[in-house]
Amino acid sequence: MGVTAMPKLPFLQKLCRAQQAARRALAAQSAPVRWLVRGVLLLAAILAGGAVTAYGGLLLVLLLWALCTGTLWVLLGTAWKAAFPGEDWKQDHAFRRCLLAGALAGVAVIAGLVFYRQTVYGEDAINYYAKQNLLFNSFATSGFYGVSNLAENLLTADYKMFMNLFVSLPYLLLPRTINMFMVSYALTCFVPMWTALLMVARKLLHVLAPGLSGARKGVYYCLCMGIMVLWPMFLWPATHGMPDAFGLTFAAVILLLCADYRFDKLEWPRLEALFAATFALILTRRWYMFWVVAFYLCYALAVLAGAARRGAFRRVLGNLLRFGLPSVAVILVVLLPTFHTILSTDYADIYGAYYGGGFLVNCLDQLKTQGALWLLVCLAGLAVLLRCRATRVSALVTVLTSLLAMVLFTRTQSLGDHQSLILAPAYLLGLFAAAAGVCALKRKAAVGCGTAVLAAFFVVNGVNALRLPGANVSTMLLSGESLDLTRRTDLDAMAAVTDFVLDNCAQDETVYINIDTDGYSGSTFAYSDPAHPQLQSMILWENSVPSTHGFPTGIWTSRYVMVTDKLDEGGLVGAVNVALRTSTPSSAHYTYVTEFALQNGVVLYCYERTSPPDEAEAEYYKQVFAEYDARWPELFSQRIDEYMAGLA
Repeated sequence: MGVTAMPKLPFLQKLCRAQQAARRALAAQSAPVRWLVRGVLLLAAILAGGAVTAYGGLLLVLLLWALCTGTLWVLLGTAWKAAFPGEDWKQDHAFRRCLLAGALAGVAVIAGLVFYRQTVYGEDAINYYAKQNLLFNSFATSGFYGVSNLAENLLTADYKMFMNLFVSLPYLLLPRTINMFMVSYALTCFVPMWTALLMVARKLLHVLAPGLSGARKGVYYCLCMGIMVLWPMFLWPATHGMPDAFGLTFAAVILLLCADYRFDKLEWPRLEALFAATFALILTRRWYMFWVVAFYLCYALAVLAGAARRGAFRRVLGNLLRFGLPSVAVILVVLLPTFHTILSTDYADIYGAYYGGGFLVNCLDQLKTQGALWLLVCLAGLAVLLRCRATRVSALVTVLTSLLAMVLFTRTQSLGDHQSLILAPAYLLGLFAAAAGVCALKRKAAVGCGTAVLAAFFVVNGVNALRLPGANVSTMLLSGESLDLTRRTDLDAMAAVTDFVLDNCAQDETVYINIDTDGYSGSTFAYSDPAHPQLQSMILWENSVPSTHGFPTGIWTSRYVMVTDKLDEGGLVGAVNVALRTSTPSSAHYTYVTEFALQNGVVLYCYERTSPPDEAEAEYYKQVFAEYDARWPELFSQRIDEYMAGLA
């Protein structure tokens, strides 16, 4: 029986006829005329594209969002086909239902925590929020400026706007507050992440318990979603303006693509997806490169060891090199400015202020952060994987990857909540395996009891991290995270400070706020009033980290400088407080204006700059920061000399 073609819509039929007529008319012309017409059409296309680029900047942002999001879901589809050949995801109803319910619950948990909390974010919590606004503002100015700014950021910056591209659509349609920013990335970044990680869980289940019934599969998927949605280490950065967990999407895709692949032959669709996932993971956050390097080293060794046992070492090695060398070359060439920055920067020196110890100290910190019970469940799951021959190699590769990544990372910096995500693949693999082991028990009663115990533990562990008064315990058995349900009562006092800035400064003038104590910093004031985004450029600040910020020239360029009586505070902040609150060569250049009472007895004193710095003030600050200048002269004495030379 023949297949009947779908009837075309009348509009499409007319369009096709017009196109065919135009082609026939063009073909009837002489060659010079045909080339002339093609040139005119090319010019029109260029002019139209230029007009869109110049005047339709936010339209370009939406097009970039569509391109990135579409590519992401194509990547997830490719990973599904590689991990589950011949299976249609639409047929796995338990997977789809649990993913949908879990994703809704996850977004609701994040939104609930964010909107319940009444606070002002600063430092790392506003980093990507500020970049999202910068992305929109640069494209709104001009498409050409937006593209150049985005390209420069992606190629050179440590904090790239790659994740911001995925957040653009919902954030463009919602009020542009930091709370809405976090809800936006929960929708556009974390839903794909949960999808990819649940696919990893499904892959494990196929190997560990292939004959599991539909009902038990549903229980297993629910447990896996509960693990991810209620994990305190994930929730803390997720609800503090950091979408860094988005990188786990690409890590999961890499694991799925490599799970059954031994490089016996070059499967180019799989390898293209593997390259894309790796490139995207590097763009997400710089420190995911530790995981990338560690994984491919461990994976290549495992693949070559298996090839040697099969007598296929030479062929597999050749395939690895044919794919690996060009891939590395392309990544190095495209991201050469990024790698130049990495190789020329002494991160151990820059982040020395954040360094709390090496590998063993960070292992103890992980015990406190995750809790003993969480780690025991994880270890039990890893034991299940190592006992099973089919999962042994993959489990070893994933665990060794996280350990090696941790060793490499902790040589320069300690693991914070978001950097600890490089350990997440190993943690989740163990926890998924533990859930699979419980659901695969023979007795129905044992499955019910085991499921109830695991579910209760995940809920208790997550709820305890809320630190509700009278409803939490401090114990090594549970996570040591605190999800911070702060409801600040000092927002009116902070508003008095920002109102002063708005009332007494033009938009091209600045106020330097020198505070880093009792929940205050300059950035908390700068981002405290979303109705006045100009405060973000009018308020200057520095943290008390000499190696990353250096001498604060903002105290010389700003019309007003605000300090506290915290004279013994370390780093940069205490020294500037001393300079203005006591009789020094610097205080002579300021006049007292007013003061603001904040919570916990903190008082912010406002001084107006009355004269430019002289040599006596410059020499004073060189002596004050002499210890820092010995290590970072380019950030202190050289910066001071350059400023003074500019005045001359």
